[in-house]
Amino acid sequence: MAASTLAATRRISFPLLDDVVVLADAAMKAGRPQRIVPQLVANLQGLLGNVGALPAELLRPHGRTLARRELYRSPAFDYRIIAITWGVGQSSPIHDHADTWGIEAVLHGELEVVDFRSVREYEALSELVPSGQHRLRAAEVIGLLPPHDLHACRNVGTRGPAVSLHVYGRHLEEVRSYVHLDGRLYRQERVRLKST
Repeated sequence: MAASTLAATRRISFPLLDDVVVLADAAMKAGRPQRIVPQLVANLQGLLGNVGALPAELLRPHGRTLARRELYRSPAFDYRIIAITWGVGQSSPIHDHADTWGIEAVLHGELEVVDFRSVREYEALSELVPSGQHRLRAAEVIGLLPPHDLHACRNVGTRGPAVSLHVYGRHLEEVRSYVHLDGRLYRQERVRLKST
């Protein structure tokens, strides 16, 4: 890929990002999400054992909200690489990924990821139950394949921010988020995503 194309599609650059782009491009050649995701998870697990220093900008939370930074847009395959900085105790609501595949990796700190599944749908309401839990430390990666991509994340560290890296099969402009009402009942809302 030409350097001018790389410069036009990157916001923040660091050596690890170059390697993630190479691995993501290679995984995309697998064609189907059911092949892309496991290949990318396996390759990233090997790569992330030596994350190295992250740019200072990625270690800065964004006040009371998550800092979501787009790092790369693939001109050839249209996937996106996003970094999210989580302040101490910050969390996401339960959300899906708009019917696109993805991977989530922790670069710094530790995240708790709680998976959910829907047991019943009522128009804009859903009955959700937890279906699994992961504690992701630096260099750990999970894959997301719809419809099994419903989860909530939280920085469980007490000393500083956590930084996660996300690769999504396409640009996510909005996701479905779930607001807790009572017991296992949640209201669905469309939430527009913003990058800083």
